[in-house]
Amino acid sequence: MTDLPPVRRAARRSSAALAAALSFLLPGLGQAYAGRLGLGLLFAAPVLLLIGMTGGALVVGARTLLDTLVLPGALAAVVAIDVALMVWRLIAIGHAGLSQPPVRSEGTSSAAVPRRSWSTLAIVGVLMAVTVGMHLWVAQTAVAAENALSQIFEPPVDEGPVTDPAYGHLDPILPEYSWDGTERLNMLLIGYDSGPGRVDDLTDTILVVSIDPVSKTAFMVSIPRDTGYAPLPDRRVYADGVFPRRINELASAANADPGLWCPDLAEGEDCGLRMLRQSVGLYLGLEINNVGWVDLQGFAALVDAMGGVDLCLPGTLADPEYGGPTWEGQRGVVLEAGCNHYDGPHALAYARVRKGAMTMPDGTVVIQNDFLRAERQQEFLLAVQQRLASANLLITLPGLLNAVSETVTTDFPRTEAGNLASLAPLIASGDIQRVVLGWPGYVDLPVDPLNYYLLIPIRDAIRDEMASLLNGEPLSGWYLGSDAAGPP
Repeated sequence: MTDLPPVRRAARRSSAALAAALSFLLPGLGQAYAGRLGLGLLFAAPVLLLIGMTGGALVVGARTLLDTLVLPGALAAVVAIDVALMVWRLIAIGHAGLSQPPVRSEGTSSAAVPRRSWSTLAIVGVLMAVTVGMHLWVAQTAVAAENALSQIFEPPVDEGPVTDPAYGHLDPILPEYSWDGTERLNMLLIGYDSGPGRVDDLTDTILVVSIDPVSKTAFMVSIPRDTGYAPLPDRRVYADGVFPRRINELASAANADPGLWCPDLAEGEDCGLRMLRQSVGLYLGLEINNVGWVDLQGFAALVDAMGGVDLCLPGTLADPEYGGPTWEGQRGVVLEAGCNHYDGPHALAYARVRKGAMTMPDGTVVIQNDFLRAERQQEFLLAVQQRLASANLLITLPGLLNAVSETVTTDFPRTEAGNLASLAPLIASGDIQRVVLGWPGYVDLPVDPLNYYLLIPIRDAIRDEMASLLNGEPLSGWYLGSDAAGPP
């Protein structure tokens, strides 16, 4: 019987496309799959080291990592690491998919370099393009986050966040208070409207958010802008220690004559902001720790950047004269009853309308006013916060961060931004007590509204409400913390 010649079998040949895909997942994995273990370890080592360092930081504490990332320069380092990692991954993918070793068939003494098919080249190209896109998104997000942190947490120097005479272009007062992340935090939010055609940025909102991180409770209190007779810290300007005009005129009056109102301030510092901070603190019986400026027009862009927001109305809200800054070319607005998904301009109208009327389902007509608007503004702010916390916004995150940076400015120190961010889950939960110190209950209506619309505070009612909100914590200041007729 004649023996048959041996059958020549080709040596195992790895897939170049699969090798590239594996190195896309982890640099070096594709090289190891192709039998090049040494190169695989070389490509994998830096990435595994980076993963290990990040994991170790998370084990030590996510808060520690967050506190580090918000520091100046940290996000620039993230961008540099991101770019270096992108280049390293591109080299690993290209090497695994395009630079495989020659393959030798059994029974032969020569080796052949496998040719790359068009499909393999296309797969490698797609993997490299996706890699570039991923890392560019990370870099773009880090740059946007750096810009947002700089705008939100670093107080303006050359120009203030508003151009209203109440604040001017003066430097704000840097808070002497430093939050440790455990004490109650009281932040004054000043909402202003900077629409086209407006000479000034009008202060439309005076609202205080108070958060107790230990008991995990929070409340927000709105003070109507027409509130009069706000308490002052001393009798320097008015003998009875109260401001006899609207509270939203206080800062303007103080900045008009800082030598009288704030003789101890250095030139260029914001006397108006100091007086408003102190007066609001006295009015509520608590110390204002920080101040935030909220551009209501900027909220429209923010809402659009996050894909809209859900808001509810008990009736149909109509204002035939509405013409807000994002309402160019239109006059009047109608917002339907029920819960609806609003874009930026309509969400802003929800928060700004204070005239017109709301028609309830039973036909009752409720004339709108500043008190009802303040309630809607609180609902609006909570809805935005909850949307930010709950939505899947990864793709639009860079644009969202840019919108936030153009909407909110605070004097909160950037080094403590991590502590502030830790309160986001509490705020996002929506379990926040909300109060508007308006009529009826907390103010009396003006005596002569046609001449000068000035709300008259009911001091005892405000004291009782704040004592309830603070849940046993003592009220501070002469106005609520004592029965004194005026400041000492």
